[in-house]
Amino acid sequence: MRTVRQLLSARSSRSPGAHRRLQALFFFAAVNLVLLAFTGPLMGGDTVIYLDGATRLLDGRPLVERQPSYVGYIVIVAACQALGVGLLGLILLQIGMATVAAGTVYRLGAELAGARAALIATGVFALDVETNRWHSYVLADSLYMSALTVAVWCVHNASGSPRRWGRGLAAIASLIVAGLIRPEGWFVLPAAALYWIARAPAAPIRRWAASLALAAACVVVVLVMAPRLSGNISAVDPAALLSRGQTMWDYDGWRVTMPQPIPDDVGAGSADRAIRYAASYPLDTAALMAARVGVHLIHVRPFYSTQHNAAIVLWLVPVYSLALLAVWSRWTHPLTIWCALVFASQTLVVALTHADADGRYLAHVLPMIYPFVGAGASVVAHRHLGKTAAND
Repeated sequence: MRTVRQLLSARSSRSPGAHRRLQALFFFAAVNLVLLAFTGPLMGGDTVIYLDGATRLLDGRPLVERQPSYVGYIVIVAACQALGVGLLGLILLQIGMATVAAGTVYRLGAELAGARAALIATGVFALDVETNRWHSYVLADSLYMSALTVAVWCVHNASGSPRRWGRGLAAIASLIVAGLIRPEGWFVLPAAALYWIARAPAAPIRRWAASLALAAACVVVVLVMAPRLSGNISAVDPAALLSRGQTMWDYDGWRVTMPQPIPDDVGAGSADRAIRYAASYPLDTAALMAARVGVHLIHVRPFYSTQHNAAIVLWLVPVYSLALLAVWSRWTHPLTIWCALVFASQTLVVALTHADADGRYLAHVLPMIYPFVGAGASVVAHRHLGKTAAND
């Protein structure tokens, strides 16, 4: 009888947290379904790439130009069309996966700072309309955001123990899925390997050997992925963006003045020209990369309305402040280190190419930041409640 009472007590102690998590996820899904009811499926600038790619797959034709870089998303679009659910079914799938990602945000927040931080993180994610609007677009960004968030948890959950083969395979699979949806996902693979090596309970000599093996594996991955990404690189043309001082895609404002291109690089490929240009003008290139990251993080745009920019500032200032407070207070936590590596990998893509004109690239990493917002808010609440209790 005592054992039964203990089991019932344990179940009742766990149920409030699980109930709150379900409420948070229901709220998240409801917010996004309401947004979808108002807007319906929306089209973006790259939508034609995915729709044409899906048609090609269904017709048995190969993908062309930029399409191989997004083969994972194109396969999902083609599957929705083949099943007859159309674009509405695709958007509902994206909202469903975003809800799974919201559950992952809850887990990350709980791992970082407990249930209160988890609930705050999930609630903030649900209220971020600027980010959640992308779930209604026929674009790869929503599913990439969800896949990246899930991959962050899977990699962390598989770290620290070499015997968790099932979790390790799940983590690798989640990383591959993210890379197939958007090419930025491949940049997370070496970051994950570094994280696993750092947390592995192994002797220093084995860690050095693993690091060398990782470097060799990165070279192999680059050689394998280069043909798949060549169409995307040609379309983006990083060398031209670099020599023009472009900070944002498809916008000529907010440029950085750069030296003239190297005359004898006319016939070289875009990636080769970009590397040679950066080697010739390292300080100017570094300044441009920093400007791109700055534009990426501030998120405001000169072509947005004043109200839109004001809303972004009012949202991001407390988000960044609370997240930095959490990083400062939990900088030794493994999850802090891992999320910093992922954030750096995604920011590196922006620095090497461009910030996006509509801010989608920041939306990719905000779900990973929100657990730290919850942790930071918990730190503030704890200090405030402590002072109140002391005064009482």
